[in-house]
Amino acid sequence: MGEKKKNNHKNKEEKKVWEASSEELKAEEARQEESRPQDEKAEEPKEERKEPSPLEKMQAELAEKSREAAEYFDKWLRLRAEFENFKKRMQKERADLMKFGNESLLRSMLPIVDNLERAVDHGKSGQENTSLLEGVEITLKQFFNTLDRFGVKPISAVGEVFDPEKHEAVSQEESDQEPNRVISEIQKGYLFHDRLLRPAKVIVSKVKAKGS
Repeated sequence: MGEKKKNNHKNKEEKKVWEASSEELKAEEARQEESRPQDEKAEEPKEERKEPSPLEKMQAELAEKSREAAEYFDKWLRLRAEFENFKKRMQKERADLMKFGNESLLRSMLPIVDNLERAVDHGKSGQENTSLLEGVEITLKQFFNTLDRFGVKPISAVGEVFDPEKHEAVSQEESDQEPNRVISEIQKGYLFHDRLLRPAKVIVSKVKAKGS
């Protein structure tokens, strides 16, 4: 019995030594693992990347072609819009050219009309009812009809509120009328369609001075 107890005791001692050695070995391995360079750890074998299947390749190619098609379609839409704007601009310019192409010619005729009006006014003021005066009046009427046919119309001035878009003030005079009213017309103005051909030269009213 004494011998058996000694053997058991011996075995227990050997087991403790083996376990202690095993723990020290594991600790040493852990220290070595931590001290390994990162590059060496990165060199550990990795799972190889899987090659895409033919279907996946076709899907990727289809997505790329769809993206390219969308880009081309967007460029085409923008180019078409630019062309439409260019066409509209050209049409407007051509229409304006046809509409206002005679502007310079018509403007150059206005002094002739002015002189004819003066001649008629002078003849009427002298109470000369001659065939010559009648002829001048007929000629003046023909001029007005021609101007009207081409879109030229006289501007209303006398009695109107002064409008710098249509009237050109030559001077101001004291008047019983409210200020800034056209009280007299020196030279008739004209519109060519919706465009000013020549402003009317006018005299504008102002407030009377006190005591006058």
